[in-house]
Amino acid sequence: MKIKVADFIEKVQDEKFKQTKLDISKDDLLQEDLWALNTAKDQMEKDLAENELSQIIIHVADAEFEIDYYLESGIINLPFADAKKVTHFFDDDAETETKIYLSTSCEYLNASKFHIDLISENSLKNDEIKHTMDIMKSNYETSLENFSKKDEEEKEDK
Repeated sequence: MKIKVADFIEKVQDEKFKQTKLDISKDDLLQEDLWALNTAKDQMEKDLAENELSQIIIHVADAEFEIDYYLESGIINLPFADAKKVTHFFDDDAETETKIYLSTSCEYLNASKFHIDLISENSLKNDEIKHTMDIMKSNYETSLENFSKKDEEEKEDK
């Protein structure tokens, strides 16, 4: 979907985008069950076909800590939350294609508590869905490892 940069910023800041929330279990994530991503793909394709920006939030419902994944139809590798920073990279009048990005937000992921990846130049293909799941699983496992280390450090401090 093509969109003018100024329109993208305005729509995101005014929250005029389609938002869908899905819950996934950590077992589905670890076993790389693709149902959530296939559901997200279908929803995102529907939203983009209607010329709507799309955000799909996938929450790991039974994780030991908060972890959320965001599939967003953005124009640069910035989450919707940072949409106003897009002007640092584009002229307001520029028109550009949306791409699909995966953001991971978790306190235990890394120092920034955040990671973003370009997933697709347009619509999610099967190999891109599999790659997205690999990233999600890896980010969860990294977060779990860091979370476990934190617990061990707290026990050692006592």
